[in-house]
Amino acid sequence: MKMNKKGKSTFAKTALVFMLTLCVFVSGAFVDGPAFAASEYKYSSPFFKTGYDTYYHNGRFTGNAIVNGVDASYWQNKSCNWNTAKAKGVDYAILRVTYTGGIKKTLTMDIDSKFETHFRQAKAAGVMTGVYVFSQAKNATEAVKEANYAINRLRALGIGPKDLELPVYMDYEFYGGRAGRLYGIKKTAATNAAVAFCNTIKAAGYTPGIYASTSFFSSYIATSQLAPDVDIWCAQYYKRNTSSTNFTKWQYSSSAKIDGLLNLAGAKGSMDVNFWYLNKNNAASNVVTKITGRTTLSVADARSPKFKLYNGNKLLKEGTDYVTGGIRNNAAGNGYAYIKGIGAYGGYALIPIKVAKKTSGDEKQEITCANYLTKKATTMSKYLPVPTVTVKATKIKSLKGKKKKFYIKVKKIAKANASGYQVKYSRNSDMTESVTKTVGTKYNKVSKNIKTNARKRYYYVQVRTYKDSGGMRYYSSWSKVKKVWVK
Repeated sequence: MKMNKKGKSTFAKTALVFMLTLCVFVSGAFVDGPAFAASEYKYSSPFFKTGYDTYYHNGRFTGNAIVNGVDASYWQNKSCNWNTAKAKGVDYAILRVTYTGGIKKTLTMDIDSKFETHFRQAKAAGVMTGVYVFSQAKNATEAVKEANYAINRLRALGIGPKDLELPVYMDYEFYGGRAGRLYGIKKTAATNAAVAFCNTIKAAGYTPGIYASTSFFSSYIATSQLAPDVDIWCAQYYKRNTSSTNFTKWQYSSSAKIDGLLNLAGAKGSMDVNFWYLNKNNAASNVVTKITGRTTLSVADARSPKFKLYNGNKLLKEGTDYVTGGIRNNAAGNGYAYIKGIGAYGGYALIPIKVAKKTSGDEKQEITCANYLTKKATTMSKYLPVPTVTVKATKIKSLKGKKKKFYIKVKKIAKANASGYQVKYSRNSDMTESVTKTVGTKYNKVSKNIKTNARKRYYYVQVRTYKDSGGMRYYSSWSKVKKVWVK
């Protein structure tokens, strides 16, 4: 995230109400999370220079579509080409609309001078959009002022809820160290500010969201106090996101190089890049009862896929009740139409589409997508076969504290069910801010001395097994937590 023209930030749930029904589909060209029961799975970024070749995704996203996007601000200010970015895999952009100065003691808000240009050009290129507000609110009153300032800016530009496929986020993070406005803020005040911001955004008809780093969420925001329709966007510049929040978006790097997205100097700038998890499993609905439309489209038609939504016999109105975007829809192949409900129809649906170089008369007939929707989640194996890979969990056999390290030994698992073992340790009993390391890269390597960065304190430890098979890595669940005193 970028704070303002002079500074850059250090880092960066939807429990979207599933009122729309979801479609089940597997595509040869569109890369989704594989369907297997594991605590993590691998999926790489399509962008360059992100920091890691492989990223590990929480097992709760198994079977989800992973959508790739960016966030941008004034810092991407030199003749950006969003059509090129879309062709390179950017399906959405979250754009800074306003920001608060991070140093001054008074609340000083300003607009992002590049927002309107980015927004218009991204929309024209078929890139789905959301917005963010760089916040330095010290309390609920200031957060309401920031939210209203952003709402007024959006309204002045004619950008309403129907124009955004993604939420309006509060970007909440520290800036400026001890001189920063947020230095010394307490968790209660930060949580109240987050709640107030989201309530104000929702009251104006937009979908609210919160962006913060893993550590900021853990230390300063009680997410249990947020409404269930507040989307959580979590930043951690690492190969996995260890947050315990119910995030749906993960900002995993700020250094990506993407064709078409240039910095102030006109070079391929360091971009913030994000994974967005969209659940494809069946979710029954009595609000949207039927979706119809063409699912095989020409490249031209796929840029703006059209579908009709019904509530019983009532035909819903696009732009009032819902908005439609596209994923992998700019070239021949397989992708999705993304339908986001507005207001009482909140939630989303994924409709599988095929983008064809040529279409025949047969594809012009509308189909009822509800034919897909009646399939139960248990029939997923028909489309996404579940690998017969068994990973047996292990446990801590021995744990002993030493000087600035601890010794761990895990229970050995049969070779058929294990390729190696991992240990996760933290200073916190809830395992937040944890570190994961490999105990052994072979099933019979079961012990290791783990160095720590502190001494004379307790560390909390878990272990698990992993199994490599068919180019994929499968994990067992983590063991029970045990603690050890490091001398």
